[in-house]
Formats: sequence, C-alpha cells, structure tokens
Amino acid sequence: MQIYTAKIDELQTETEEQMCGLLDRDRAQRVAALNNRSERMRSIFAGLLLRYAFLQAGYDAGAWQCAKIGRGAYGKPYIKGTADFHYGLSHSGEWVVCAADTMPVGIDLQEMRPWKMTLAKRFYHEKEYDRLLALNGADPSRQTEEFYSMWTAKESAVKLNGRGIGAGISQYVTTADYSAIRDVDSGKLLYTRRYDMLKGYMICVCSEADLFPDLPERIDLENMIWRETDVKSERKKCSEKG
Repeated sequence: MQIYTAKIDELQTETEEQMCGLLDRDRAQRVAALNNRSERMRSIFAGLLLRYAFLQAGYDAGAWQCAKIGRGAYGKPYIKGTADFHYGLSHSGEWVVCAADTMPVGIDLQEMRPWKMTLAKRFYHEKEYDRLLALNGADPSRQTEEFYSMWTAKESAVKLNGRGIGAGISQYVTTADYSAIRDVDSGKLLYTRRYDMLKGYMICVCSEADLFPDLPERIDLENMIWRETDVKSERKKCSEKG
C-alpha cells in the first residue's frame, strides 16, 4: 500500500488548463461542470494525485490517458482493466489524499473543526459515545482528536466497499487504539491506521490486511506537472488505439 498527500495550491488559468489535460476524462468532465473554484481545485488535485499513484504503481502515461473509470455495485469508482490497482481518494480543507493498493482500500481525510456531541450521539455506537463522554473535563483537543479518529475510521471503512455514510456507520465500532474497526452486524473485522502528521487534520486508512506504511508520502506540485506537449502526445496515442 502507498499513501500520498498533496496540498491544494491556487492555480493560474494557464496552469489549470494544463493540469486538467492530465486528468482522466471522467474527472475532467466533472471539473468542467464545477462553478465553485475551491471545489474545482480540490477535484483537480485529487485527480492529479490519482494519476501520480497510477504511474507509481508501474503503469505508463499512455495507459493513464486511455484509462476509463467504472463504478462498482455501490458506485465506488475504479479504473477499468486494472484488477490489481485499487485506490481511494479524499479531500478536506487545503489537502487531498490518495491510497493505492493491490486490494480494496478506503481512506478519509478530515479537517478537525468544532463539533458537537449531538453528532456523535447520532452516528456513533454507544460504546464510542461513552468513550467520548469519559473525556469530558479533559483537554478539549484530546476529545476532538478522539472524535475525528472515530469519524475518519468509520468513513474509511464505508469507503472501502463504496457504500458511503448514507448506508449507516453506527454499526462500525472502532477499537480503543484505532488499529481496527468491526462491523457489529456482520462481525467482520477490518484494519485501520490513522495519521495525524498534517496539523489540524486527521487521516485514516482502512484495509482487509494489516499492512500500512509508516507515513504517507507528500507530493509537491512540481512532481505532478508534465509538459503540455507530452499530454497531447499521450492523447494522440490513445486516439490512434481507438
């Protein structure tokens, strides 16, 4: 498994156009339909990070430009024809993250903003809610860290199969050390790993295997820029292949 992070930067119009040329066609179309600039930047950087992960997995740029996005049973996206490449994307605030593996993976990133116990009461299992209540009177930052450790773990678990939080997350119960999460309905245990090296943010990754990198790799913008002539060349090759 590999995990990549990138900070979202403001792009000049010319650079934005160049970078959009590096996105898969599905994302490029969705980006073009976004009027909110912040959302557009997040989506562009998420797509660029996915491209980087795809190339790092051993695929070439030509394969990327020919890539087609499919949707699983619950709408989870995947790249057609790449059975050994699975990925997850998430973005929040100024950051985007991508996890890539040879097996299904889920990842969630959250900016740790103010929250209310009523939210925990609604979405968390009673055991987790009690764990948060036990921290009343403690350092507020500790309780906030626990809240987002639970939230990102649950999000990463439902993103693993693509169902999303709409399918319900209260049945997923985190262990006290956040090394695993259990679906109390099915009894299935999944492994999780949280990362808090981005100040003010929490990341959690979920997998069926307990094999996580020590730290995500931060990718700078310069590492994701290719010359526009290269992009045109890639697309030409793809068009020639039909």
